[in-house]
Amino acid sequence: MKLSKKITAIAEKHLVKTDWKNNPEMLKFMEGVSVHSLQLELERMSIETDFSLAKKEYHAVTTKLTAEKKLREQSIEKMLSAISTLDDDPEHRLNLNKNNLLMVAEYLDFQVQRRKEIENQLLLSIDETRRASDAKSQFLSIMSHEIRSPLNVIIGMAHILQKEHHLKDQEENIDVLNIASNNLMLLINDILDYSKIESGKLELDNSPFDFHKLINNLKKAHTSSAAEKRNCLNLEMDKEIASCYHGDSVRIGQVLTNVLSNAIKFTKNGEINLSVSEIVGNHKESTIRISVQDTGIGISKDNQKKIFEKFTQAESHITREFGGTGLGLTISRDLLGIMDSKLQIESTEGVGSTFYFDITLQKGNVQEVIPTQIHDSRDLSNARILIVDDLEYNLMILQKIVKDWKVQLDFASNGEEAVAMIEANNYDLVLMDLQMPVMDGRKATIEVRKFNQHVPIIALTASTDISLKIELMAIGMNDYLTKPFNPNELYHKLESTINQSLIVA
Repeated sequence: MKLSKKITAIAEKHLVKTDWKNNPEMLKFMEGVSVHSLQLELERMSIETDFSLAKKEYHAVTTKLTAEKKLREQSIEKMLSAISTLDDDPEHRLNLNKNNLLMVAEYLDFQVQRRKEIENQLLLSIDETRRASDAKSQFLSIMSHEIRSPLNVIIGMAHILQKEHHLKDQEENIDVLNIASNNLMLLINDILDYSKIESGKLELDNSPFDFHKLINNLKKAHTSSAAEKRNCLNLEMDKEIASCYHGDSVRIGQVLTNVLSNAIKFTKNGEINLSVSEIVGNHKESTIRISVQDTGIGISKDNQKKIFEKFTQAESHITREFGGTGLGLTISRDLLGIMDSKLQIESTEGVGSTFYFDITLQKGNVQEVIPTQIHDSRDLSNARILIVDDLEYNLMILQKIVKDWKVQLDFASNGEEAVAMIEANNYDLVLMDLQMPVMDGRKATIEVRKFNQHVPIIALTASTDISLKIELMAIGMNDYLTKPFNPNELYHKLESTINQSLIVA
């Protein structure tokens, strides 16, 4: 065996005087030493390698553990931050240790359970509030019906008295009766509408309507009240305004009625200008600005926000002097909000005010509103009409109202009588009250439609719920008329319904 260089060098250094290279026994000994030395060297190298690997593994493990510890600390910090946000009750505060993760977790669980209890209490409270709101709405609906029915008689009688011969000194009394009854009706409508808006139950219609007719009718309706205060009511409408749009014409008219009435109320010996202009338009839709400018008392900047608050007017003395509930502008603002619009004001105290809003409406076809062909068009002369109502004074009022229209009238006091009479006779139209004993108007209509699909049936109701129209159409009614109604409104409703039935026939 060849000696290693290291052993040979050691031997040459220390065995200079010995001939060890030629001594077999010495060589054999040195070979053994060389082998043992090599083994030791290999073991040393192995140990160093193992140590190096262990050191690397230790470093890797240490790095991992450090990172995990940091993440845990961050997690605990976040949980403690959450706790500080949740824990608003000093009685439940604990001295939390960041290193005691179990305690933190237990405390978080306690807070989650506590929050669940609070949430359940809130849900119960919301449910109770909703039930209270529904009860209020139901109460108002019942009261509306109970008030509207006798109010219909009052308005009807005022109209009849105005038509009949009477002493000249009674004219003022009759005018006062008309004004008072109409104001009462507006008040009832305001209260009901506000309740619907507040409870989120007010629904908007989206039907085609004649925009020009709406604006012109509003102008006509307010001309006399403006003249009473020696005001001049002017109308300016752009030629670009289309004839027909889709929307809720009743609610748009309601907003404008409130704004116009407000302008007239606070203006004397002045001008009220109703302006309608198209801001942006294309073949599909128009954005229209409607403004009402007056030369009235004006509103200070401090009070301009106040006037939109419910049951509030700018100043207390204004309420005493001019009256009003303070709901008109609030309802108008809220109605426009539902229509994605906003009622805005520009006013200078002592100079006047301008109320305006921008509304986007889809364009319609005038043919959707007015039939192109009306065959055999006729007035109400000799039309045979059945009036169904259980209240005698309602029947009396209707009889007196239609006296000059030369119609033939039959009467029924409940739905059961009406069904039998319709089956036995040919009627041009039926006026059907909804709430009656024995058989109500809904059930009577369903029974009639089993054998007669053609006779027009108009519901008489005290309800103002727009969803009622959908319900009544579904059971076979053609239209409805809300109490109290204007006699002119009744005439046009009867005329249009009869003429439309002739077209269908």
